[in-house]
Amino acid sequence: MSAEQSILREKLEDIIENEPNTIKACVAQEALDYDCEDVETFFSDLLQYGCVSGMISSLIYYVDTHKFFDDHYDEIEELRYEFEDMLGEPVKPNGDLKNWFAWFAFEETARKLADDLMDWS
Repeated sequence: MSAEQSILREKLEDIIENEPNTIKACVAQEALDYDCEDVETFFSDLLQYGCVSGMISSLIYYVDTHKFFDDHYDEIEELRYEFEDMLGEPVKPNGDLKNWFAWFAFEETARKLADDLMDWS
């Protein structure tokens, strides 16, 4: 493992330890658990294919996405407001609302975290 990968992994571990029970910690844990040595590959795959691809095993079934939504409702609302402010219009979810917002929040948090990680490395 390269020194850069070790640094990225340490940063993710710090997030999990210092920001438990947050969406950011969930993303960090999935990145560390992803089946590859290169953390950047996780973010690249997720941002290209999304949660709909099934790569986030904890967010495949409605029972899991609904629990994620309920557990992280306040954070999801913050992300939604921020995103809508950036867009200048409301988001338009499709299908099951809790599922859609769980995936949206996970992917948006991953995008922000990837931007931060790329600045760190």
